Amino acid sequence: MDKSIIRRFLSGQASASEIEQVQNWLDRPGPDHHLEEILKEAWNQKGNVPRDNERNERLLAQINSSIQKNTQRTFQNESFFNRALIRSAATWILLIGLAFLGFQVMNENQSKPGEESRTVRWVERRVLPGQKLVLELPDDSKVWVNAHSKIRFPEKFDRASREVFLEGEAFFEVSYDANRPFRVHSGALTTEVLGTKFNIKSEEKKTDVALLEGRVRVKINKEKEEMLVLDPGQLAAYRQENPEKLHLATFESQDPFLWKDGLIHFRNENFKNIMESLENWYGISIETRGNLDLNRTVSGTFANDNLENMLIGLGFTLDFTHSLENNVVTIYPL
Repeated sequence: MDKSIIRRFLSGQASASEIEQVQNWLDRPGPDHHLEEILKEAWNQKGNVPRDNERNERLLAQINSSIQKNTQRTFQNESFFNRALIRSAATWILLIGLAFLGFQVMNENQSKPGEESRTVRWVERRVLPGQKLVLELPDDSKVWVNAHSKIRFPEKFDRASREVFLEGEAFFEVSYDANRPFRVHSGALTTEVLGTKFNIKSEEKKTDVALLEGRVRVKINKEKEEMLVLDPGQLAAYRQENPEKLHLATFESQDPFLWKDGLIHFRNENFKNIMESLENWYGISIETRGNLDLNRTVSGTFANDNLENMLIGLGFTLDFTHSLENNVVTIYPL
């Protein structure tokens, strides 16, 4: 038996035909001596065992398959006792080989003297009301973080995935990497992409994911996962009052993304929600006096003007006047 094929089998890199060759070889007497030699050689050549989790899982599956096939064939054969003795040595050496490979993987994942620590260091950024923040992530992806939001990500992404945690609102422009999915954990949802542009707005009782370019998969973080795959112009909406369901909606304009370009947009938004948005946008506190109709709605797009001009413009539409003192705005009905 070619030793290189056996080595590939033990390292989880053998092809389907090579795996079959090894399994047939194990059916014949005498494989134990060759296996022992190969394992000794591997011990003296540390560092050749792959660290990739998928390969290690594949190796485990292959060895388990070999052992199961040997056991099944042994019970089916009339000369049970003799063939069992022949195969037992190969089976045990395979198990020892698995233990050896497991030791190698664990050993390689430990920091060696002089190597950088593998402890994950997290970066956290909080954006106060009245502020915005633009970040470049470790993979060169860009994030625009809106006011009153928090984002957390590792100082360096690992080789398998890119994980980000968001509270509040942010727009993502993700660098493409087919081998490392980019996941944003926000409230009850996880949004997974390879490379795309999208916006997430996560509040206490609701989360919206709107896709501008590319494709994303949005799922609820539950044991029974509800999932939607979005195309550009689609939005996944999660509401706490219906925690098992994701709602699919569409949008035709750039409404969900205007904030990152300094534009405040309202579409049939009621007075109360508008005041809350202005508090976050400008970092102020708003109080109301008198009999104001907080359910009145308004639509419009406003440039990132100063607060005074914004309040005057809204006052004409919603019939109020205001005063401003020490970052506290008081609104009175006309």
